[in-house]
Amino acid sequence: MYRMPNTGSADASVPERPTLGGEEAVKFARARRLVNRSGSGRHSGVLRESVALLVMAVAVLAFATLAAARGVQPFSGWYYHWAWYPTLVALGAGYAAITGRWPASARLAISLLFWSASLWFFFELVNFRLANWYYVFAAAGRPARVLAAFTAFATVLPAIYLSYRWTQRLGVARGWVGPALPLSRHSAALVGAGFALLLVALWQPRLFFPLVWGFLTLVLEPWNYRHAPERSLLADLEHGRYERIIQILVAGAAVGLVWEAFNSLAGARWIYTVPGLEGHRLFEMPLPGFLGFPVFALDCFVVYQALVNVGLAAPGWGGSFEEAPPAGSESAVTAFASPSAATSAATRSAAVASALVFGAFVALGMERWTIDSTYPELEALPGITSGELRSLQAAGVRSVEALSSADADLLSEHGMEVNRATDLVATAGLTTLRGMGTENAAALRSAAYRRSVPSHGRMRPWSRGLFAPCAPIQGLAARPA
Repeated sequence: MYRMPNTGSADASVPERPTLGGEEAVKFARARRLVNRSGSGRHSGVLRESVALLVMAVAVLAFATLAAARGVQPFSGWYYHWAWYPTLVALGAGYAAITGRWPASARLAISLLFWSASLWFFFELVNFRLANWYYVFAAAGRPARVLAAFTAFATVLPAIYLSYRWTQRLGVARGWVGPALPLSRHSAALVGAGFALLLVALWQPRLFFPLVWGFLTLVLEPWNYRHAPERSLLADLEHGRYERIIQILVAGAAVGLVWEAFNSLAGARWIYTVPGLEGHRLFEMPLPGFLGFPVFALDCFVVYQALVNVGLAAPGWGGSFEEAPPAGSESAVTAFASPSAATSAATRSAAVASALVFGAFVALGMERWTIDSTYPELEALPGITSGELRSLQAAGVRSVEALSSADADLLSEHGMEVNRATDLVATAGLTTLRGMGTENAAALRSAAYRRSVPSHGRMRPWSRGLFAPCAPIQGLAARPA
């Protein structure tokens, strides 16, 4: 791998001790002690801050997880945010506690957060055609949904980046070498293959949807190689150096597992509709789908390097960095800015504005094509009356989730007929089943479907909210995959 001297050590700015005598030697020794003392103080300060942040992040994550498991709002509906932001803080603080340096400067962190949202909005745009996933139990108001999308998608690049830093720290694939692959000689073929993969996936998404993952790497990596070989994975392959590539792949696999684990606990979550892969799952993801996360991590790395090379993103991930810059320092980042970082302020502002407009445009498209239901409220439950709401409140039932698991006999003790209580419990179960939501449940009721809630394993997710009944199960039509 490309390496640079460790600029973060306390002695990095102090030259080797020259041969001095008398007063000069005394001054040199005094200066060196001051530098060492300053570095030690900085390290202990970082240690205190990082440990405090780590404890706080773990506590918030644990509390939010317990609250979400009980259906408590806003922890259930916004669990992805409550889980991922403390996780990012914990990853960064843990790294700082061990190394004495933060894994990213403030400038790099902001850059990763911003361009992360734009990158994932691109894949949401592609998903309008692929229809490989949809969202359920989204926030009730449109502004809240758009805000939730931007802030949730902003965690993607930071998660990959921090996991990559940890793979470096843990020595994953350190020093691994292999056959030199001079693929840079075939740049035009790589770019053509990348666009071909995308077009084929869009042409026949039911058959070729996996080809979307990795096409950005093929399209952009030749350009990165020409403009900044030290940031290029093609250059790594050309020299037979596999360390960085394997570290990125491992980071992607680890983050993908955490993504799916958090999603399985969330109220607002995504559900996959992957043709032919509806069988064996881990959490919500079909098992073969986990192979896509390492490839997606390569896309993340390559796209970010391209943004750095055009001067739109802050350097610090890739290039000749083996470690992050020292705590509180921007010098290690700015010193290695690419030549194209002289991009004018007007151009950068226009790019940022365009990214925000693009994200808002895709978020509105998600309202039509990707978001299938909003978080269910008791007041919106199909057929419920104000008197029944009062009875439920008297029984301590304050959410649709709680109602779906309530005992109808106990509800009858609060002024509600047993048959009606049974019907409401069943309706709540239908509403929460696979994130169906109150609107979809009401549509089924209006279609005169009578039901008792079947097991999750016998239901199929609806596609884009379109009602297309298959063979009914216990009187209720199932969603097609």
